Amino acid sequence: MASTTMRHVILERPAAKAAGVPLGRSAVKQRITHSFIALCLGALSCLHAAPMLDGSAFVTSRSGSIAATDAAGQTVDISAHEVLQPAGLQLSTAAQGQLFLTFSNSVAIALTSNTSVQCLEYEQQAFENKDRTSGLEPSVSKLRLKLTEGELAIASNQLSPLSELRIQLPTGEIRLHKGTCLIRLDAITGLHIAAYEGNLTYYYPGAEAREFISAPKIVRISQQSLQRQQIAEAASVDSLSAGSVQFCKAAQHASQRVSFQANASTGEPPVPIRIVSPDYFKQPDLRPYRFED
Repeated sequence: MASTTMRHVILERPAAKAAGVPLGRSAVKQRITHSFIALCLGALSCLHAAPMLDGSAFVTSRSGSIAATDAAGQTVDISAHEVLQPAGLQLSTAAQGQLFLTFSNSVAIALTSNTSVQCLEYEQQAFENKDRTSGLEPSVSKLRLKLTEGELAIASNQLSPLSELRIQLPTGEIRLHKGTCLIRLDAITGLHIAAYEGNLTYYYPGAEAREFISAPKIVRISQQSLQRQQIAEAASVDSLSAGSVQFCKAAQHASQRVSFQANASTGEPPVPIRIVSPDYFKQPDLRPYRFED
């Protein structure tokens, strides 16, 4: 009898809707949820349908000896405040060398001494200047880096949730969702990953196993633990050295030193605009000013 009653209830709902009978609260919530999902899917399809163009990058600061070559093997100038096309770029720092580079999606990378990084891919959807008002990345981008040796800090606090930022390693891969991280390769102790802010995912090589790492946490993955697909050691970022903390903060500062405006020429990479620190306007006058009659 209960099953028959349930059957009649199910059959009568469409008739009640057609007759103008108000829907229940749960039905209204379900309809709103379905409409919201459809709206989000429509927005995503529009975003992904937009063409991806080459992005640009800006050298915020540098010191020491730095070598750079493009995808064709040609030498690239890495002077301070130089505008670069990062896709295919190979960067290497020597002893005492440092490099800070900010991409047009507001992601900044910092290379310390004896570090080698290659930009495997960098694309970004075209945007308009009005899209920059939200405080986040104005469009969607895809950035893939490859760290082969040394230490790399990455700041991505303004990255769009729809963008992709991955770092390929000799042993696995990292996807940085948002925040600031420090990655160090050590021939003896293994891979060190510090989630200074935000969170990231580490993917073990050749397997579906992964580690979700959220700030404030440091993990170390040795050659032995890599085979077991486990972390060898975990600690808090409070254990980072003062130099490493300063390095992370420097990467964050680099991401805020430059903004990128849409290029008036169709299909051209965004144009970097240097940002003056607010402290600049608090400086005393170079000389006293006086108006004379």
